[in-house]
Amino acid sequence: MKGRYSRKEFFRIGFAEAFRLFDEVVQGVRAPLREVERALRESASAPEKPIFVRPPGALPEEAFRAACTRCDECVKACPHWAIRKAGPELGAALAGSPIMIPHESPCLLCTDWPCIAACEAGALSFPAPGTRVTVGRAVVEEAHCYMAQGQPCDYCVKHCPEKPKAIALGAPGEKPAVSDDRCTGCGICAQICPASAIRIVPERSPREDENGRSGPIS
Repeated sequence: MKGRYSRKEFFRIGFAEAFRLFDEVVQGVRAPLREVERALRESASAPEKPIFVRPPGALPEEAFRAACTRCDECVKACPHWAIRKAGPELGAALAGSPIMIPHESPCLLCTDWPCIAACEAGALSFPAPGTRVTVGRAVVEEAHCYMAQGQPCDYCVKHCPEKPKAIALGAPGEKPAVSDDRCTGCGICAQICPASAIRIVPERSPREDENGRSGPIS
């Protein structure tokens, strides 16, 4: 009879329709997955620019860039490997110039300033006697800080080398307070922090104040 199918034809048509629907679902999933894959490739090919500071005694950023010959002598002179050459991810204007990322390699602010002594170009200058030298300041990120989340932790205070301490604990549920008058930006607290909740930032951004030390510049 017209319009009726045999059992074999019924299953053949049914399977064909099922496979068609399955293929539509697969194609619908593949498209967004391809977009995710593309986004991951792009993010991997564009490394994040690190927040950095200049070595002790650095001239204001514009003057520093003009004076620095990128000779690497300050990098070689640092006994604690705190100074490194800026990588290409920071752009051609900064690549090869000396920077510090204190949360990775703290600056111990040597009393004899070997990095400054090694700089013949004058991009780094000796501080006047009695001058308090800073390279940046510590910033505590509340969202990651154990103390701010109510968990006991005092690593940053214990290891701060300043006397009196440049960082102090608050009440449970509060992040530690950083003293702008005492913090040198050495980075010891940032390196020791088990939650990676502390970062060292320039005291002033060169974009905002040409007398600022240094900072992440595009």
